[in-house]
Amino acid sequence: MRFQEIKLYALDEIDKDALDNPVYGEVLIGIYQGRITQWTVEEIALLDRTLTTTQRKLLTDAPINVIRQAERIAIGDDKYNLIDVKSDFIRWRLCHIKEFFT
Repeated sequence: MRFQEIKLYALDEIDKDALDNPVYGEVLIGIYQGRITQWTVEEIALLDRTLTTTQRKLLTDAPINVIRQAERIAIGDDKYNLIDVKSDFIRWRLCHIKEFFT
């Protein structure tokens, strides 16, 4: 399996606007290896179709505490919102991610 470099970002308050509302920016919290994986036939049959069309699975070696801090993930030029850690294997973590639209 070929892995790619993934960048994990947290959202941190970087400024305030004219109305004193916080303005958030991405802060890099780690660079790890990962790969987008495919949904299996069994998962598609068990899960709701809207879930499998809007979300993807990410397999990564990032530590669980870093993943819990992360809000966004960049893989190449693509950005994703981190939704949830689904499985924590000893060496790898399986996460659900959703494409980030700006």
